Amino acid sequence: MSKVLIFIDWFAPGYKAGGPITSNVNIVEHLSDKLDFYVITSSFDYHATAPYKNIQENKWVDWQGAKVMYINPSCLSWKVLKKAVEEAACDVWYINGIYSRYYSLYPLLLAKNLKPKKVIVCARGMLSPHALAVKSVSKKIFLTLAKTVNLYRNVIFHATNEEEKGYIQSAISKKNIVDVAENLPRKMDLQANGCVKVKGEVRLVSFARISSEKNTLFALKALRKCKEKVVYHIYGQINSEIYWQECQKAIAELPTNVTVEYKGCVSPHDMQKIYTHYHALYLPSTGENYGHAILESFMNGCPVVISNKTPWLGLEKKNIGWDLPLDESLYALVIDHLSRVGSDEYLQMRSCVIAFISAYLSNDETRKRYLNMFQL
Repeated sequence: MSKVLIFIDWFAPGYKAGGPITSNVNIVEHLSDKLDFYVITSSFDYHATAPYKNIQENKWVDWQGAKVMYINPSCLSWKVLKKAVEEAACDVWYINGIYSRYYSLYPLLLAKNLKPKKVIVCARGMLSPHALAVKSVSKKIFLTLAKTVNLYRNVIFHATNEEEKGYIQSAISKKNIVDVAENLPRKMDLQANGCVKVKGEVRLVSFARISSEKNTLFALKALRKCKEKVVYHIYGQINSEIYWQECQKAIAELPTNVTVEYKGCVSPHDMQKIYTHYHALYLPSTGENYGHAILESFMNGCPVVISNKTPWLGLEKKNIGWDLPLDESLYALVIDHLSRVGSDEYLQMRSCVIAFISAYLSNDETRKRYLNMFQL
């Protein structure tokens, strides 16, 4: 079998970095019967101050169909990375992200010297206009230098949709090949049973980093305009204490009919059980390259209330949720409507969600696209 070497800042059992970890875990789980995967990653989770428990550091260990090297950040260097790459001896390299020194930049520079047969870079949404607008000066300087030294010469890019393909070609070059393959879903059983729905109340949940990109503050402010009873529980890593303080202030100003709780971080393995306590995912983010949280909401039979800045569109017509422009009043109206929905109508929505996601998951085309991308 072909050997694929994955470079990523964080990998399982980590989960606090969200989507990129999920995407790469899913690649391994779906394709390890056809490809040999090696993963070089950190032994710390995102924002963690200690390594994972019961994980051997700085050596190759088995992980569910892959070989993984969890490198302690204090040991990480060019020399250590080069040694790990040479030990893996893979012909195909899959590099996640653009700006990481050790897991994006160094692998590209090593490739110039070690010359693997194929180098693929997955931008992970980092080249979208919205992402480039954050710390724009430093990113512009980096990309200019990258072009000057031909950092991405002969590199294939992986985009998860046609829109991202355009962003990559605009930011890097139209000369680079860009393979399009959307993210693979997590392997799990569909959840048909959900939270009992009564008229006059709705229980909302979000699984996302507490950040401006995920629009947590907007989500809270929109709830100020709700008239019905709303319970909203937030799960996810706090990215910025300053931003979280703004969110806490917004929570304190909410009317008495709205209850909000921050529930901390949660392992993906616990999400299916948690979803049974909620009626809908509430995630009005400023943009999603894919939106694993949205997909997993559907896989748990849960409708969604999200922004129209994701690939998941036309939801209301399918009776599986709402994708709305970022207008607080619109979200309040939809949430109040969902609150007034009774048991029968809500169960019909859940049935539509299960039917939609079952059809989506039955399509094997995405898996074939990954196999084609990784083949020599």
